[in-house]
Amino acid sequence: MKGKLPLITIMGPTGVGKTNLVIALSSLLPSDIISVDSVQVYKKMDIGSGKPSESTLRKFPHKLVNIIDPWETYSTAIFCADSTEEINKSHKLERIPLLVGGTMLYFKSLLRGISKMPKSNSLIRKKITDEAKLKGWPSLHKHLAALDPESASRIHPNDAQRIQRALEVYEISHKTMSLLKKENKAEEILSKYKVFQFAIKPESKEQLRENVQERFLKMLDDGLVKEVERLLSYREMDNEKVSMKAIGYRQVVEYLEGKINYEELIYKAVNATRQLAKRQMTWLRSWRRLIWIPYELESSLKIIKSRTKI
Repeated sequence: MKGKLPLITIMGPTGVGKTNLVIALSSLLPSDIISVDSVQVYKKMDIGSGKPSESTLRKFPHKLVNIIDPWETYSTAIFCADSTEEINKSHKLERIPLLVGGTMLYFKSLLRGISKMPKSNSLIRKKITDEAKLKGWPSLHKHLAALDPESASRIHPNDAQRIQRALEVYEISHKTMSLLKKENKAEEILSKYKVFQFAIKPESKEQLRENVQERFLKMLDDGLVKEVERLLSYREMDNEKVSMKAIGYRQVVEYLEGKINYEELIYKAVNATRQLAKRQMTWLRSWRRLIWIPYELESSLKIIKSRTKI
């Protein structure tokens, strides 16, 4: 491959057919599929994350799917490191990386750069976690607000993972996360690649809303509640793990705890997913150098082949 190396991204809101498109595209090109999804990284979380089936993954392997246990944590910085490694592997083999998913923060950090932050420290992290067990995460959020009001304003008082990370950064560096982001100019991780950014446009708002509901009802039919029950049966798991805060899983946990009934589970999960899709579309509308492609598969493939000339 001469000149800048090509890289293709397939973005779009949840339930719009990204997986079907990337599989069809992968069949036409010497390529590697790299997942950009903050929930599909977890093992054993198959139904609620909308992962491709086992047979599909065997035929069309997806990098960064099923890479950590559901009781472990995964960050944007780790994703950037992992995905960059996979991209480099693809190009060494003269294959085209196909990045597909709906986690917009991951795409933004990878494509536009991420500020350097200190590496995690297990002792400091444990100290913060132990303090949270005594005082609660909202109390630690108040402490963070006193140290770093800018970061605290962007973090929910119950978002344990992000509160912990912000306090950990301060403990290690004696600087706030906000200050470090300003001091450390973000790196353009993919500046050496020729990036083609595509996003699938839903047929209509109404169709997307309907697709979201049908998709979640199918997850329930496929056994989502039993999947969550199995996950919570592991000794290392509990309902406070970051993985259990994901949309769909969070509502099933509430149902299993008796906080909501089955009809409320459906209503809350579908509504939350629709809100997610709305946020994803808001991100995409402001995205630079984005090429919108239609919902219809064959038309999308023609546009991608025409624009990339590969």
